[in-house]
Amino acid sequence: MQIKTSYISFVFFTGLMFLLLPACSDHQPAKNNIVENSFLPSKYNPLFAHGFKVYDAPGFRLLEIYLPWDTAHPAQRFCLVDKEDQDIVVPDDATVLHIPLKSMVCFSATHLSFADALGMTDKIIGVLSVEFVVPAELHHLVDSGKIVEVGAGGHYDIEKLIGLNPQIIMVSPQKGMSFDAVTRAGLTVMMNGDFFENTPLGRAEWIKVTGLLFGQEREAMHLFDSIVRQYNRLKALTADVTERPVVLSGKQYSGFWNIPGGKSYVARFIEDAGGRYLYAGNTETGSLTMDFEAVYHKAMNADFWRFVVYAPEGYTLEALTAEDIRYGDLPAVKNKKVFVCNTAKVPYYQKGLLEPQIILADYINILHPGLLPHYKNKYYHLLP
Repeated sequence: MQIKTSYISFVFFTGLMFLLLPACSDHQPAKNNIVENSFLPSKYNPLFAHGFKVYDAPGFRLLEIYLPWDTAHPAQRFCLVDKEDQDIVVPDDATVLHIPLKSMVCFSATHLSFADALGMTDKIIGVLSVEFVVPAELHHLVDSGKIVEVGAGGHYDIEKLIGLNPQIIMVSPQKGMSFDAVTRAGLTVMMNGDFFENTPLGRAEWIKVTGLLFGQEREAMHLFDSIVRQYNRLKALTADVTERPVVLSGKQYSGFWNIPGGKSYVARFIEDAGGRYLYAGNTETGSLTMDFEAVYHKAMNADFWRFVVYAPEGYTLEALTAEDIRYGDLPAVKNKKVFVCNTAKVPYYQKGLLEPQIILADYINILHPGLLPHYKNKYYHLLP
């Protein structure tokens, strides 16, 4: 009997040790359906952006990413875990990221710009489309091989990504776009929806996400708070202007006019700069495609015309009217009140998202030049 008891005890304890062995050897946080009502909104939770949320949880921060076509449910959830703190339980539907990150690949210019603003360019090991993503002052990192081009024109090289093996690949999501090949290769994709935000400060606020990933959250918060203060101070200059010029935005391509919606990022800039957007009554937050004649007729009521262009050789009113002679009849063209951002000359896509206060100052200096008498525009200029 004693032998039988000893045998049973041996089997029991051997089995118990076998069950406990993975928990002892695997240092990954345990996943479980934990109660989340104890999670509290973090001080890094956004004030203006709608595409992400941050919660403080026991032993980690929970970062949720939302997409504009489904704002009720997070598209992704990430548990940001300090690499030295492993004795925690995380939600079973979340991806664990050990922070601060040591490596990241960027698919968008703004992602690299945010990292650069926080002094984290040494953590960026790959980009998509060097020509459009990497500003001139950082090209030496590409030339030296510290940053690798992993694709171009929206197409990535999966073999290069696997070879780099970054902790995350940050992408700009688009409806219907799939990164299944990347995730099947065991790589982690994080969607960054900064360009979906319909306010200048909402877009800039995504710097907080970059800060959280690289352990630079305090620096990111300080930088963003400074941007907000400067932006609001400039906005206050136009609060009491009595004349608000009407502004047309966008440009025609192939017979159709692409214009920002009445509740868009551009519309907010115009409003905050003391102008009235021509389509302010529209409720769309994205862009609209409209018939040329319909916009052209309405544009006769616009005092100014604003758009973005890529023109390495420069751009003038003469070049504009050469595209379509009908432009010459618009009041904004006749009165030389067309202001343009030439992305071939200035880093608008690389840095503009994080400098909304400067873009706002550009708008104000054009619409109300007397308010900023000594200011020199950076991104937008009146066409000669």
